[in-house]
Amino acid sequence: MDFKEEQTQEIEILESIYPDELEIISENQFNITLKLETESERKHSIILNIKYPETYPEVIPIINVELGEIEEVEDDEDEDSEDEDEFAGDEEGNGGTKLVRLSEQINFEKNDLQILKNKLIDEANEQIGIPSIFTLSSTLKDQSEEIFQKKLDDLQKKYDDELLEREKESQKKFIGTQVTKESFLQWRNKFRLELGINDRIKERLTKLHNGKLTGKEIFEKGLAGDFEDDELVVSTEKLSV
Repeated sequence: MDFKEEQTQEIEILESIYPDELEIISENQFNITLKLETESERKHSIILNIKYPETYPEVIPIINVELGEIEEVEDDEDEDSEDEDEFAGDEEGNGGTKLVRLSEQINFEKNDLQILKNKLIDEANEQIGIPSIFTLSSTLKDQSEEIFQKKLDDLQKKYDDELLEREKESQKKFIGTQVTKESFLQWRNKFRLELGINDRIKERLTKLHNGKLTGKEIFEKGLAGDFEDDELVVSTEKLSV
């Protein structure tokens, strides 16, 4: 196999596929800048850097992944597409200030680039023996977009959870403490004690019976023989009133 010819032919094919994205650095090294399709108004891109070893494609290429420049897009204040689903918060976190899209807060980190590179190395090992750069560039684009979406989903969940907690705290002002039988009895006893209700009832009963025990109390205490029958009748009549 003529390795040099294989490499030259692959570069020619890549030039036709990526006329603006391919940058030739040397006869055996080049970059492909891949623009990502994301929900962000900012244009993210990932750069695939490839260097051919002498015996490529019988060995995997030397692969590096870099971040491309982010193209900022000016906000159009007259856009009518600014609905609630496109926004998730505000710059101060209090509402009523300038709204921002969560997707505009997503960025790639060094760890993301290493993950992408490892995936490409795994893919390249499966493609040994055939030109694989187009496959690698397609994989890189797809995986990068998946990472972006995963970051966005995680950020959205975090925002939703925080919003739910704020809503719960807000609703506490309008919702009283749930009443149970135990809590009601506890409150009732405390209330009666604070107002002296029990003492007042005891005092009223004492006055009602002229200081004498009721019939029930007499039999409970076994003191029936200590009272005259007429006194017991009077006491019972007053109690029924």
